[in-house]
Amino acid sequence: MALSGVGNLLNTFYTLWSILVLLITVNASPFSRPDARAMVERSYTRAVFAHYLVGTITQDHARQDIDDAKAMSLDGFALNIGDATQAFVDDALHDLFGYAENVGGFKLFISMDVSASGASCNAGGKSCNGPFDYASIFDWTLGSSAYYLGPNGFPMISTFSSGGLTNDVWTSWKESLANQMYFIPDFDETGGYYGDESSIEGWYDYWGPVVDGVFSWESAWPQRGNPSPGTVGGAYPGDIGPDLSVQAGAIQNNKGYMMGLSSLQYKDAYGSNVFRPGDLNLVVRIENILNMSPRPSWIIVQTWNDGPESHYIGNLWPEQNTDPQPAPYTGVSWSHIAWQPLIQAFIDVWKGDGGTSDMSPSSSSDAQGALWYRTMLMSATCANDNGAVDNPGAERYYEKPDGYDSGTDGIDWAVLMPPDREGYSLSIWSGDKLVLSQQNLSAGLNYGTVSDQLNPGVQTLQVFDAGGNMYMTATGGQCVSDGCPDLIYNMNYQVVPLSLGMSTGSCGN
Repeated sequence: MALSGVGNLLNTFYTLWSILVLLITVNASPFSRPDARAMVERSYTRAVFAHYLVGTITQDHARQDIDDAKAMSLDGFALNIGDATQAFVDDALHDLFGYAENVGGFKLFISMDVSASGASCNAGGKSCNGPFDYASIFDWTLGSSAYYLGPNGFPMISTFSSGGLTNDVWTSWKESLANQMYFIPDFDETGGYYGDESSIEGWYDYWGPVVDGVFSWESAWPQRGNPSPGTVGGAYPGDIGPDLSVQAGAIQNNKGYMMGLSSLQYKDAYGSNVFRPGDLNLVVRIENILNMSPRPSWIIVQTWNDGPESHYIGNLWPEQNTDPQPAPYTGVSWSHIAWQPLIQAFIDVWKGDGGTSDMSPSSSSDAQGALWYRTMLMSATCANDNGAVDNPGAERYYEKPDGYDSGTDGIDWAVLMPPDREGYSLSIWSGDKLVLSQQNLSAGLNYGTVSDQLNPGVQTLQVFDAGGNMYMTATGGQCVSDGCPDLIYNMNYQVVPLSLGMSTGSCGN
């Protein structure tokens, strides 16, 4: 994820150039104001954020995103900004910070996507100065009452990638803001980050003076089938093994750790065609995080609104999602909002040292949960697939994604039960076949997979009370096809919410 074509040149000249930036900006730092200087060291409290891609958005939609996130107990957004020179960035940030300041109880912080900004530079854009391009944003956002403060009392700032820049460049950039920040970047593509104890020690020798904490991105999913350099992942969906070694290194070096929580990764757009399985990744990772001791400093949900990567849990607004390639797998019928109650229940118990048995529905005495599945069988063939791998042109869009073989014909589910319900059970129909019968449900988080029994047709989950009466169902998602209904190997999930009522099942459009 280096800034190819410009990274080496930047590393050569940044140090001298940043001295001038330091002289100009340090006296104008937002923290030279009396109110900012009054910030004091504060004790750390657990918080959960969602990674939020800043793009073109209406004011009403920006406000709706904050309202929805607050309603599910999120503490704030990590605002991912690629090319900071784009006009829409300032407009979106003013809408988000302005509304967060007014409603209160919801915080924001900047995450500099220096990988995307470097790509923009290589494509002829203006964002060719790495983290220094964000100066005008920091000039007014860091003093906002809605800006999240790290445990040192200074604003938290993160990144996506190191951008291929050296520790000296990042040190110079920090000095341009008088070092008045809590810097917790995602540098997990750098050598030694996910290594053994010895390599992690070497990583901190190099990066330790730069960072206040560390944030892992790639470990949120299983390992890719054909990984690119620097990428890692768990051994199975939900595995937290890579995070444990990173957190141990962070603790040993007195750094904070921000850990990712996500569903899946599937992207068939912008020249990429990759898949990292979801299945039970979200709920198994929830369980494993709750079993960690000590628990990480922060959790970040990956993501709120990254439609092209398929790991969204929030709204995908039409003004921000106009590209045709992701449209077949991110349209209105591909909502993932039904995962939100599971994450909300996790947030509540994670902050209070509870476990999965303590997770409960958010606002009622009824169960909550979801059923999720893919809409095509693993054996299906798409007509436009020429059988080649890594096609150089447009044909790549129609081939099987890298990691396709890790997909399954499974039906996944999770249900939250209140503590006062006994004798409840669950059944699942796939097509015209009963594939799971009378699975007992207990208080807290229940989850499972019906392996290799996905059948064409309607998919339905049914919850029965102690008397055997059906009282909740999850159905109405798209039918499973035995063909290739979207003309691509669509690996995204239909995520269907559990709701009150009896139903024998139906298909959505």
